[in-house]
Amino acid sequence: MIKQKAGFFMLFLCIVLSVYTNAKENKTNETGQWELARESNDVSIYYRWIVNDTVKTRKMRAKFKIKADVTEILPQFSEVENYYFWAVGIKKCEIKKLDENSWVTYTLMDYPWPFKQKDLVTRYLVCTFSDETTISVYSEPDFFAKKDGVERVQNYIGEWKFRTNKSGTTDVDYRVVSYVKRVFPRFIQDPVIRKLFIDSFHELKLLAEAK
Repeated sequence: MIKQKAGFFMLFLCIVLSVYTNAKENKTNETGQWELARESNDVSIYYRWIVNDTVKTRKMRAKFKIKADVTEILPQFSEVENYYFWAVGIKKCEIKKLDENSWVTYTLMDYPWPFKQKDLVTRYLVCTFSDETTISVYSEPDFFAKKDGVERVQNYIGEWKFRTNKSGTTDVDYRVVSYVKRVFPRFIQDPVIRKLFIDSFHELKLLAEAK
């Protein structure tokens, strides 16, 4: 009975978070279609413009395949040792597990010049449906104490979608947006950010497929 109630509670959380995320995104105006920005190591990166009350920015999307089941992919997000291995540009990581389907992650970014040192605190929630598993990610900046001299990212929303095929491969669809005003011109910022993401996804594939 306890497990059954826990299952209903997790389903409720998944629905609430989905409504919360959709409501927050509905305050924005997404214009145009997804535009392919780069392909490398079988990873495709796309962008779509988003406008809200204060910031015009872009949502990023990444699509790729992993030759592994979802059960072999999920631990790469919730275990500190695994996260260090594949998340390129991470200087420090701490994970506080709330239960088997939810945790909060602190990451200190070690981005190269000219980017300012930043950290990010995000809550993860895993929801499993009949044909798809999702990880919803949203910023929770006050969960971990702030560090002196480090700028904390305040507004961050992401979602991972995993769909395993009969062949044993898993389709990965990742979407993320952060409502932070751009500091540097895109011709400086974009190549660095895209490379960090592509390198990270490539390492994630290698780690999950080695299990």
